[in-house]
Amino acid sequence: MNKADIQKLRIDIVSNEVSALSMLVSRDGTLGRQGNGMLPPDTIAVMGQTDGSVFNTLIDLLDEKVFPHADVYDHPHKLGTPITCSVVFQGKTPEDIAIFEFSFGSETPDVGELLPYFDMFIGQAMALTGNWYEQEKAKLHSGPLH
Repeated sequence: MNKADIQKLRIDIVSNEVSALSMLVSRDGTLGRQGNGMLPPDTIAVMGQTDGSVFNTLIDLLDEKVFPHADVYDHPHKLGTPITCSVVFQGKTPEDIAIFEFSFGSETPDVGELLPYFDMFIGQAMALTGNWYEQEKAKLHSGPLH
């Protein structure tokens, strides 16, 4: 896979079987987000259409060197709260996919090099969509039913 082929990416963080963050970012500008990566979770989910700048910025930040390492990593010694973090890149066909999934504990000391890289990537995705997410949630609370 290379950056030019990516059509959408999905980010999920689940802790103790509760979704702390779920994001969808598409090349066509579609954005979806639920949560802020923390517990207790923000359960409000929003979806909308944007100019695609979030997608373009995230893809620009991405280092293609990670793709050969796409895999599911299950840490054998999960200390603390169980966490599963995944970043999935979807290409032009359903078969064109790169999955990075990490299962570890909140207190696990040695998580390797890929997880910190994707933690930074997820942080950027949350920062880039933060204002949009808050504005969309505010629209839900100020709609005609309230």
